[in-house]
Amino acid sequence: MIDILGIEPVKVSTDLASYSTFIYGPAKIGKSTLVHELYGDRVLHVMTEKRYKTLSGAHVVYVSKWSEFLDVMRQLRKPQVKERYDVISIDTVDNLADYAEKYVASKWEEESIGERTDTWGGDWRELKQTWKDGISMIEKNGFTAVFVSHSIQETTKIPVEDITEGDANSLSDYSEVTEKGVKYLEFLRYKPDLNDRYMNPINKMVDNILFLTNASDSAGNEKRVIRTRESLQWIAGSTFEGIQSVIDLNAKDYEDAVSEAIQGYGKENLTEERQANFDVKTEELDFDALMEEAKSFATKFYNVDKLDLLNAEVESIFGVGNKLTEATPKQVELLAVAVDRFKEIANKEGIA
Repeated sequence: MIDILGIEPVKVSTDLASYSTFIYGPAKIGKSTLVHELYGDRVLHVMTEKRYKTLSGAHVVYVSKWSEFLDVMRQLRKPQVKERYDVISIDTVDNLADYAEKYVASKWEEESIGERTDTWGGDWRELKQTWKDGISMIEKNGFTAVFVSHSIQETTKIPVEDITEGDANSLSDYSEVTEKGVKYLEFLRYKPDLNDRYMNPINKMVDNILFLTNASDSAGNEKRVIRTRESLQWIAGSTFEGIQSVIDLNAKDYEDAVSEAIQGYGKENLTEERQANFDVKTEELDFDALMEEAKSFATKFYNVDKLDLLNAEVESIFGVGNKLTEATPKQVELLAVAVDRFKEIANKEGIA
């Protein structure tokens, strides 16, 4: 039962492994290296590409199909694995999405999803659920997820009247075009090489989206950087208030930038303990135990000739004509609500 008077204030963890991250950028810019340097031997790299030969000291498992990915996910339940790793990195997640699509397509006897016209969208719905269930297994088993993806460019144009002067000045390269009397700014926008149907569930999971790219310093020298804030030209974002928007691409500078941002929450609000989303406990409802408790209340109400009060609540919760004893395990949440209401009425009526 939820006790809102027993809530403790949120503490912000200083452990980088508490925060899930999506990292994307062009090939060979250093995405996998950054992940390895940030988390060291506490990260398991689940690789879908065989380009890890120089990732010295990394713990790597290569998967070439969705069934192999599921095999790895099942092994995350082992206590020894939980003791060994904090972070699970999927590198690259682009290929994993292809694996999921091929896996579901084979179940529907298709070469690709949507090929058949007699599924009424069932193949697409199954793909959506398969993907969501698969990637969520990382957090459900107590690990922090990191996803790595390649970047692609797409040509984008926005009406000039919809762009602020500050946004326009932030564009590194653009052209003005006019179509049907409307002026547009046309420019290249960077995004992950991942369809929205795969990216949307990830976006809801992660704390940070980091775009790795090249930039020029004040002297005009090219350097690699991490971008943490979104602009018209790229997707990015961070859960850390006040973090630098541009950070030199190396683990030490990123760790320092995160640490500086976290310190801004106040020393009294911080904890050194790693926090995973799995640590946010949810109550598991026991159908059999709840049913026994409900029947016990029914007996008590019957003994004092007030069973009508209980029956009224049953109809309100389960629907008119439905009986408490006919509830199924799929209705365990309704049963839990009913038991809580029985307790309230019993207290009010003095039924012991």
